[in-house]
Amino acid sequence: MTTEVEKKTPAIANIKKSFNEGRLNQALSLAKALETQKPDSLKSKEFILLYTQILLEADGPSTKIKSLLNQALVDNPSDQQLLEYLEVAEAESNLSRDKDDAGEIVLTDLIRRSPENVHALFILGRHLFWVKKDAQRALRYLEQSVRLRPNFFRAKACLAAVYKALRMDDLAVRFCNECASKASDPEMKKFFTDFANTPINL
Repeated sequence: MTTEVEKKTPAIANIKKSFNEGRLNQALSLAKALETQKPDSLKSKEFILLYTQILLEADGPSTKIKSLLNQALVDNPSDQQLLEYLEVAEAESNLSRDKDDAGEIVLTDLIRRSPENVHALFILGRHLFWVKKDAQRALRYLEQSVRLRPNFFRAKACLAAVYKALRMDDLAVRFCNECASKASDPEMKKFFTDFANTPINL
């Protein structure tokens, strides 16, 4: 469904379409172009949220993400979505290897409150797997992230690695092949095809 903002700014609708279809590089290029060519677009809460989500998936600079959100919060100081994504961005910056990991605590609490925040689920799952080496705990967060956003290919890549680490090889290979067939980016297709035959060592 097209929103009023998208009707007024068709470029936002195009960015959203690319993003929803998993064409992340294209969505990022379009978002950067809109920001440069139409600076007023940064007054749109909808565009800021979309741009933030794109940057989180593209592993964009946290300073940029926080700056966009803080800018939007000036005009929308009590907006729950903006506040939640600022919390996600700040928690990601605070993740560590420590037992009392401040970022992990914040993300766990946020997911308890907002169990469908795809990016909180992904960031926590990725951290638990690659940093904490806890594939079993990472599994449920990454599976939920991918279930909620099927074209989130970075989350799918991480989930495939978790499946391999848990010796769920048949599932990992099937998952990689499915991702390769659906990915529109040639590099992502190649990644999943190659990954199906790559062992994981935690």
